[in-house]
Amino acid sequence: MNEGVGNGDLARAALSVGLSVASRYEDGLLVLGELDTLDEAPAHAASVSRVLSEFGYTETWHPGEAADPGAGIRKAVTCEGTEVLVVHVVAHGRLAETGERELHVVGGDGQNLDDPVSSWIGLIESHPNKSRPLTLFILDLCHSGAAATLPWHQQMQVGDRRAWVIAASGREHKAFGYRLSRATTAVLRQYLDGTLRVDPSYRHIPLPTIAHEIDRAVAELNAAEGYPQQIEVSRVPFTARLDDLPFFPNPGHQDRGSALSVVDAGIASMLDEAFDPRHFMLRGASAEPLERGLGQGYFRGREPEVRTLTAWLNGHGPGFRIVTGKPGVGKSALLGVLVCAAHPKLRDVTRNLWSSLAVKPGRNERLAVVHARRRDLKQITDSLARQMGGTETDRPADGWETQSLVKLAQATPDIPFTLVIDALDEAERPDDVTQALLLPLARSALGKSPSLRLLVGSRSAPRFDALSELAANVDGLLNLDDVSPHDVYDALQLYVRDLLAIDSPYDAQAATDAATALAEGIAARLTGIDDPSWLEDRTRLPGWGEFLVAGLYLRHVLTMPTEHDPELARALGLAVPVELPELLELDLARRADQPYLRPVLAALAHAEGRGMPERALAHIAPAFTLPAPSDSPMTTDHVQEALAQARFYLRRDIDTDGTTLYRLFHEGLAERLRAYPYGRQGQEQT
Repeated sequence: MNEGVGNGDLARAALSVGLSVASRYEDGLLVLGELDTLDEAPAHAASVSRVLSEFGYTETWHPGEAADPGAGIRKAVTCEGTEVLVVHVVAHGRLAETGERELHVVGGDGQNLDDPVSSWIGLIESHPNKSRPLTLFILDLCHSGAAATLPWHQQMQVGDRRAWVIAASGREHKAFGYRLSRATTAVLRQYLDGTLRVDPSYRHIPLPTIAHEIDRAVAELNAAEGYPQQIEVSRVPFTARLDDLPFFPNPGHQDRGSALSVVDAGIASMLDEAFDPRHFMLRGASAEPLERGLGQGYFRGREPEVRTLTAWLNGHGPGFRIVTGKPGVGKSALLGVLVCAAHPKLRDVTRNLWSSLAVKPGRNERLAVVHARRRDLKQITDSLARQMGGTETDRPADGWETQSLVKLAQATPDIPFTLVIDALDEAERPDDVTQALLLPLARSALGKSPSLRLLVGSRSAPRFDALSELAANVDGLLNLDDVSPHDVYDALQLYVRDLLAIDSPYDAQAATDAATALAEGIAARLTGIDDPSWLEDRTRLPGWGEFLVAGLYLRHVLTMPTEHDPELARALGLAVPVELPELLELDLARRADQPYLRPVLAALAHAEGRGMPERALAHIAPAFTLPAPSDSPMTTDHVQEALAQARFYLRRDIDTDGTTLYRLFHEGLAERLRAYPYGRQGQEQT
């Protein structure tokens, strides 16, 4: 058994039954029209049993000559010592010709077993006060959909159900070639070997995800073998979430033990999807370049801006503000650390990220937050409405808009609602979002006795001039480009020194002077302060945020031998590329022995919405390979290898089925890779 998969805190049992049918002869001749003997049924039952054992299940079916499978199943579904049970049956299925026409399993003698399948489900569900195992029936039978769609079972509340069914066919349809058993074995094996994966934060593979993959595998068998077959499953309301059913422990589960895992496990499910708390937490931590996660906060500098926005979040100043500046200048980091401090669901679990701020916003129970990247006007307005307490019954016929949002805010007029929208420039059709939503909201926020306040984060761009002008007229424009190079220089030194002082080779006593010199060199080169080459080749500050470039370069430096000589360390700092694209190329050139890395990054540069799953990546990335694009999908191993190599550049999200979605962590990187998917030396291929 795979020791890393079985869940030791649950008693798991399996009962996998394969029933062949004895042929009937008369006068030495096989009787025509008799049932297929299903000679391979026991072998397929054994295959499912073996794969279940690797998920921690103990097989309890040991057939003998006198074994009664019906009695064995009755015993299994009423066993008080079992907490989680899988019952797999591969046999003939037959609908009774009289009575209620219930589904029966056909025994080895060709006769129906006494009890219908529904009675086994009833033994579980009709006795809520008795100890019964949480049970999954995998029924590889003709007509088995009858057990998946029992009317009385569908009327039960989802949370009360203890029996679940994956059936090989619909009530009126046949099953062929042991397909459900073969597909189940193949899919579970793929999860065990990593070919299929759900996000590591999931303790269990969601049952609907397993069912979808089995359905896909059955469809492939249909195409290869003919005779269409469609699986059937327990039906539930489409709003139901079944993530926590513990039938299949996730082989890739990682209990990361950090605030991020807390969000993944619980808070994210309570926050609106368009909020994207990971965005604000990771940016607020300011340690993405070194993959430090959320264990320590590294936000440094911007003290005047922190004081201004803290006062604003606490209810002072104009009702509308906009934070703007060049790409990577730190807009999201600034908003992220403050949102973490102010939001009631994030405040406590992210205290280590914002506790060092000189001033801190108070807990705000009326705060609605949206990460606008790759979201359209409807998604943004719907999210704001939900976070403000709007329901589907409240929703106007034409959808949510400014006036209906204002009415939601006015429902409890004691304290204005605070709305924060980050990454406006990365929204879908940002002009529509600006004209139809943000400008009217901003004007409402600047009116007399406003019921809401609005804070927007966006890159500087002419398309947002009207929004910026509106903010500037009330002293609400906060342009992070308008800062003294000396202030950036001081903050950069502190930021780099702090990054080097924790979990790096430069935290040793012998390297502390070199660490200081390295930080000085990086800060000098990126700000022009005390940079000896400034007059030779520099006429402006970098087009990308200094903190982002410094963090990325520091990651590169930490892959090199530690420099202990302060003079040489300063020279190393002064060698930092001034622009983010050059830094990306520097890193990728260093990893030329990893041929799948750039194609995967180039594919992810085109990811929409919350990101791209591995399955899609495998088909898209080959279009960016050299020396020529390929029509063949990339292997699972190569995709996963490239994702592991690229993890620093990635942001991870989780789809509704538990699948991990990937996208680049910064839009500037996506823009570079869309423009140069093959690298500067390979553009003749475009």
